[in-house]
Order: sequence, then C-alpha cells, then structure tokens
Amino acid sequence: MQLVRQLQTINPDLMLMGGDYQEGCQYVTELFDRLAEVQPKYGIAGVMGNNDYERCHEEIVAEMRKHGMRVLEHTCDTISKDNQRIIVAGVRNPFDLKHNGISPTLALKPEDFVILLTHTPDYVEDVDVSNTDLALAGHTHGGQVTLMGLYAPIVPSHYGRRFLKGKKKSSAGIPVIITNGIGTSSKKLRMFAPSEIVVIELHCK
Repeated sequence: MQLVRQLQTINPDLMLMGGDYQEGCQYVTELFDRLAEVQPKYGIAGVMGNNDYERCHEEIVAEMRKHGMRVLEHTCDTISKDNQRIIVAGVRNPFDLKHNGISPTLALKPEDFVILLTHTPDYVEDVDVSNTDLALAGHTHGGQVTLMGLYAPIVPSHYGRRFLKGKKKSSAGIPVIITNGIGTSSKKLRMFAPSEIVVIELHCK
C-alpha cells in the first residue's frame, strides 16, 4: 500500500487519524492491519468520522484496539517525553452536539499543551473548546472536486469555504488545521484538491 510506504518514510513520532476509514466495511480489517505497520514511536490514535458512526463503528474500534491504537471518543491521551507532555483530546461524533457538545478539553488546564482531534472543523467554532492550543480536523476533503482549487460547489461545513482546508483560526483565535484527507466521498474523484498527509513539527519555546 503506497500510503503505508509514505508514512513509513515520514517516520512520525505520533500518528493521528481523523476518521472516515471506509466506504464499506469489507476493507476495515485489511486497512488497520496495514496501518499498524507504520509503528510510530508514540503510537497511533484516532477519532471516528460521520461514515464510521453510520456503519462499521464497532468493527473499527475493535480493529484499532487490536493493534494498540487509541480510540479517542471524548477521551484524552497523554504523550510524555522527558519532563514535557502533550495531551491529545478526541471528540466523539462531533455532529451530535446534544450528547457531545461539551468539549473534553474543558476538563484540562490552561497550562497544558493540548491538541484537539475532531472530524469536522465546525466543532471548533460551534463549541467552547477552551484550553485547546491546536485543533486538527478533516471532513471537507478540501472540496474534493473544485474549480482550479478556488471554488468548490460542495463544502460539507456550515461555514462554507472558511474551513475548507489549510490552517485557519476559530473566532476564539484557536488555530485549526484542516486536511484534505486521503480518500474520497461518494465519487472516487478529486480535482484540484489532492489527497494529503499533514506533517506537523512542534518546537519548544
């Protein structure tokens, strides 16, 4: 699988996944078997996407846990190195604000360095995500099919192009990185919205 080879070449310390792992349950086992080959130093963690809540949810959770991947559904994961730590908080079904509208970051401290992983960038705008230093999201596919990357007829966000792709900020000033993701939705077609792996380097001040 080309994706696995690329990830192994990048050799990340930590791999974070934003959900929507399938367009059909038949490939779930194979997908996580192959992703487990990446073996980052601090492991793999992820949240679920809307497709994963519609089908295959239990299978995906079971496969992730089988390979030691952390499932972050309104839970936090602590990455420690020497005397420093990063907390990765994950959101459960960010489209259901009735049940999940309280961010897991609210239980953390302002002095913590917190990465919030959520499938949709809208969550960072719709919900109080205080104590978050950086939010990571996907869901929009960068528009998937766009006109020269400038216009996308379909953007699955209440905020349109505002959270289409790249590095943005919420109204509260929280930086959000929205990835185009790897796969596609509905049609296996991309136009001027290429698949991508986002590499983030953190530096101590």
